Order: sequence, then structure tokens, then C-alpha cells
Amino acid sequence: MKILATFDGSKFSEATLPQLEMMARLPAAEFIFLAVTHEPHGRLQRFGGGGRPDAMAEVVGTTPVVVDAPEPQWAETKGQAIDRRRAQFNDYLRDIAAKLPPGPPVAIQTEVSDEPADAIVACAKNNAVDVIVMATHSRAGLTHALFGSTTEKVVRSGVAPVLVVHPPAEAKS
Repeated sequence: MKILATFDGSKFSEATLPQLEMMARLPAAEFIFLAVTHEPHGRLQRFGGGGRPDAMAEVVGTTPVVVDAPEPQWAETKGQAIDRRRAQFNDYLRDIAAKLPPGPPVAIQTEVSDEPADAIVACAKNNAVDVIVMATHSRAGLTHALFGSTTEKVVRSGVAPVLVVHPPAEAKS
């Protein structure tokens, strides 16, 4: 049985662990642990300089002199930010996998997408999973209407049965 379990780094998503531990005892169980991280969209941070990007003013005595600006130093490129997030989530998923009883194989996968539900559905299709296990944040009302629910989108996709786990009260605080 091929089981896709999704994690987002929150205590909510880790609420699925008791169910995954039980499923690990199933004959021929194999897991795919998936994390979906958002693509970085923030502005690049520049260190040093200000004002005009191509020149700086330097005051010599009482007369300002315009000089070429030094080359900006970037904190990290978009590719570096993606690689860093992937590495962080891969480490996180390995730590989660270590909590399962020994035996079934666990594949680790991290995707970069602004649409987590689409990435989960694509992973389920590509790997022909038998079941998807995911937690729900139990958002309701206006928040749910504005942002939708990743869990709801995955359930509605019909790609595989979905075991939805509601986290215990202590995980919600």
C-alpha cells in the first residue's frame, strides 16, 4: 500500500503521526512524505548603498562629488532561497520519518509551489498512491472562503482516498 503523507512544518500536520504509525504495520506499506514550500516572492535584500542605484554622493569639503556605486551584495538569490527551503524541509521530513516504526520504506519529497493542493494531487498521480493522509487546520468562515482549504481541494480532486486528521486541542494552541 503506497501512502502519501503531507507535512507543512506545523504541529497540525504532525497530528497524523499516530495514524501513520498504525499504517506502518500494514503489509507492504510504503510511504512518501511530502512537503510543499512556497516559492519565495520577497524583494531581494541589498546591503549597503541607497538612493540612486548607479551612483553615490560623497562630500569632499563642502562640494558633493558623484562617484560610481559599488556593486550591490545580495543576501541570497531566488535559487539559493529555494535550495535552502528544500534542504530545511528534507531534514524536517527525515526527522518525522525517524518517528515511524522501522520497516516500511519512506521516500522524502519536497516541492516548490504556490498551490500546495495542486502539488499534492500531482505527487499522488505521479506515484499512483493508494491513500493520502493529511491534517486539516480546521479553518472556517471568512478565512476559509477567502483562502480555500488545501485539504478540501485534495479531497475534491478524487485522485485517491484521503484520510483527514483533525489535530488534538493541544496542537491548535
